[in-house]
Amino acid sequence: MVCQIKSTETYILTFGYGNRKNYDDFLKYLELFNVGYVVDVRLSPRAWTHRWYGKEIEKLCNSRNIKYIAKSALGNTSGKSNWIPPDKEQAASALLEISEISKAKTTLLLCAEMHPSKCHRVDVAQQLCELTNTPVKHLE
Repeated sequence: MVCQIKSTETYILTFGYGNRKNYDDFLKYLELFNVGYVVDVRLSPRAWTHRWYGKEIEKLCNSRNIKYIAKSALGNTSGKSNWIPPDKEQAASALLEISEISKAKTTLLLCAEMHPSKCHRVDVAQQLCELTNTPVKHLE
């Protein structure tokens, strides 16, 4: 199903940190799109470097008055780009929760994979778009 886009300045963004060694691009997007929420959709909010651990991202977001939310229920168990949540009922509940906040402020979905075409966050964003009618932008 194609998501109908409403006229707005509020977006659902997706961003993967990949092998980035710093926060430069992440911070640029947070400011450029006036992000209100960062939703971590990793199954486990950890990374090869502590910089991208959930607690570090939360500190960074808090310093910019952005709310960080870890939603492991929106994580992926497939190991591929197709989204298979750890628990379908918990994922549905998390999608409803995130859809409510994303109606009010631009929300960025954060995951590890840099390229959207290789990441489940595209599927998560599409589900949110269908629930909220909010446009999606995939950032690299």
